[in-house]
Amino acid sequence: MRKLNVYTVDHIDHLIQPTEFADTTLKSPALQIFNDFRHSAPAILDAETNALEALDMMTHEHCSFKLVVDAHKEMIGLISTEQLSSQNIMQHVSKDLKASELQVVDLMRHRDNLIALSYQQIQYCTVGDVLNTLQHNGESFCVVIDLENHQIRGVISARDIASRLHLPPLEIERQPTFLNIFDRLYA
Repeated sequence: MRKLNVYTVDHIDHLIQPTEFADTTLKSPALQIFNDFRHSAPAILDAETNALEALDMMTHEHCSFKLVVDAHKEMIGLISTEQLSSQNIMQHVSKDLKASELQVVDLMRHRDNLIALSYQQIQYCTVGDVLNTLQHNGESFCVVIDLENHQIRGVISARDIASRLHLPPLEIERQPTFLNIFDRLYA
């Protein structure tokens, strides 16, 4: 084994973030904007986490979304700061349920309502291809699944893509479903 040199962290050494690099474009490989769980742990929340506490936690961590897991650490959904907004919380409050009693599981998008891209296809796609797919489907997030190994391999976020491309946050409108229309009419 080799002996490695060790250094001290100088006061001028800067903590670097992926957004500081200008090497990502719409024609870059999609793997550049993919949060691969093989290399970094997913940001997760337990389903029973109090919704207001989750919002505080995510705000403090500068995190726009987290995967929601059950007691066995299996993904059951995804929660974003948008879903934890006071406006959305108030829509879920009723005479029997106070805002302080809401849990993440009450507000999250369930896994069967999320779109997914396969890891096998994003290996050959560009950032622009992924962004176009998100916009076409009216989704701000997608899960990446490894079809061969049946694994949830990562997440791609339109907000992260915009940040890496040095663009303002992208506004992606969700495709209206019958339930969305019904909720808007009778809310």
